[in-house]
Amino acid sequence: MKRWYSEEKIAFIIRKEEFSDIYHNYLLKNMKYIRNEWVKDMKDTSTPNVTQEQFMNREIVGEGKWIRSQFAGSMGDSEEQFFTIYALDDKPIERSIVFTPFISVDGFGSAGFNTKRTKEDLSDTDKLYYILPDKMGYSDMISAVSGTVYTTKSLSNEYRAKLGEYLPSNFAIESHLGIISFTYEKEIPEVEDEENEEE
Repeated sequence: MKRWYSEEKIAFIIRKEEFSDIYHNYLLKNMKYIRNEWVKDMKDTSTPNVTQEQFMNREIVGEGKWIRSQFAGSMGDSEEQFFTIYALDDKPIERSIVFTPFISVDGFGSAGFNTKRTKEDLSDTDKLYYILPDKMGYSDMISAVSGTVYTTKSLSNEYRAKLGEYLPSNFAIESHLGIISFTYEKEIPEVEDEENEEE
C-alpha cells in the first residue's frame, strides 16, 4: 500500500550550477584537512584505493560533512567545526520539490520579502544541495510560518558562518533561504503482511 507524505523544512539551497565554484573554494581553503582525510582513508583496508584528485572530486551523494568557514584551514578535530550538506539527485517520478524563498527578486533586480509566498518548483532539477539550520528541531513548517524561531537576519548570519569563506563575492545568501517542501509517495507494509511475517 502506498501513502503520500509531505515534509517542509527551513533550509539554505544551492543549485547545481552554483555549486562548482563553491566547492572549488572549499577545496582551496581546506586542502590540508582534505589531504589528511584522504591519507586516513587510504590506510583503511575496507575502502577502495583512489588518487587524491579522485578523493577530492567525489560527488556528494546523500550527505557530506564540511568544515564551517570560520574554521577554514583547520584540521577539523571537533564536531562543532562541521556542518552537514545534503544532496538531492535521486529523482523518483512521484516526488516533488518546491522552494519558497523568504526573499524575492523582481524582474528589475530589486529584492524584498516574499509577501506573496511565490514558490519555485525544483522537481526537475538534476541536482540540488541544501543545508539545514543548526537547531534541527526548529527547522519545520510551524517555525517557518510563525517566524518566532529564526529571523531572516539570524539565518543569514548562521549561513555566513558556515559558508562565507566559500561563496563567490556576489553570492546573495538571503535569496537562497526559505522553506523547502518535499512531497513523495512511499510504500508502507500492510498490517496483514506484518502479521504473516510474525507467524
